[in-house]
Amino acid sequence: MTPIEKFLKESYTPTIQESKLGISCVFKHKHGVTDDSIVYFEFAKKKWSKKPILSKRQYVIVDADMRDLLEFLNKYYELNEDDYQGVRKIIVDMAIESLDRFYGDN
Repeated sequence: MTPIEKFLKESYTPTIQESKLGISCVFKHKHGVTDDSIVYFEFAKKKWSKKPILSKRQYVIVDADMRDLLEFLNKYYELNEDDYQGVRKIIVDMAIESLDRFYGDN
């Protein structure tokens, strides 16, 4: 586990919220240091891909607002442009894990 991944898992709580607009994973800082960051999902439709859908639910990330979280990580870890791809992957993996736990697709 990288230091950034460890920090995110210790400091942020990803929470799934459903609304009429779709599904979102909200990253809340446990001590309120940063504003909430959100990853938005939609259910994938079978027509979107010719590949067979293997599990009951498939999701597509449609948008994300991670500005405050990324700015905080940039100041704390002095990230450069090459680091952002890895940070994005960690955030997306955490959001998908939370979504799978929420719907019981473990």
